[in-house]
Amino acid sequence: MKAFAKLLKYELKTLLHDPMNAFMLFYPVMMLLIMGWLLPAILDRSGAASNARTITLLIGFVVAISLGGYMMGALLGFSLLENKDEKTLWSIAVTPITVAGYAWFKAAYAFVFAFLGNLVMTGGLKLFFADAYAVEYGGATIGLLDGISYFQIVVFSLVSSIIVPFIGAVFAGVARNKIEGFAFVKGGALIVMIPMLALLDSLAGWKQYFLGIAPNFWPVKALLNLSLSTSNPADLNFWWYMLVGTLY
Repeated sequence: MKAFAKLLKYELKTLLHDPMNAFMLFYPVMMLLIMGWLLPAILDRSGAASNARTITLLIGFVVAISLGGYMMGALLGFSLLENKDEKTLWSIAVTPITVAGYAWFKAAYAFVFAFLGNLVMTGGLKLFFADAYAVEYGGATIGLLDGISYFQIVVFSLVSSIIVPFIGAVFAGVARNKIEGFAFVKGGALIVMIPMLALLDSLAGWKQYFLGIAPNFWPVKALLNLSLSTSNPADLNFWWYMLVGTLY
């Protein structure tokens, strides 16, 4: 336990000096400012029509809540690949921590960052930019964040962050180096964007479950239903989406 405490102390000490750690720290704030301030400001200045504004903000909202866990998982994978490239895992293997223990530590570390990052992005949008996400939908003006409670944001952040160890393990286990890892990141982003298709009317109702192959579909769909106040008989309630997402 003391060895892991020292490892945590080292990671926190190099938080701003290591590029990976620095990106994990600033990414949620950057996304919050882009999605909460910059995107609505651009739409307002461009004089976008009501429908265009609604569609753009909906897509931006789904992107923001879809990418948090994936990005932290990808950074975890890159960090482990860097250890593999630099052969530092050989040194770790002969320490009391062991390679498996180190991998679990890094996964837990990235998971915490993903959880906090999702809280900052989603909770920050509701806290600071809720008015900017008022859109015309179904013939009425709705606030995309008005129907979501802060407790539900915490639960969403927790469930959507569980994907982090999976993404990191796939990238680090399959890719032979950081170049291959970067290719996996680009390909994996296509899968992570699958929940965006839930915005299509053709994939409403029972057809939405075709999208369930993407692990992040379940928590994202739960939040999207709350945002749009949908009442399709084929929809699950918030907690069932979260349960399936957790088990998956």
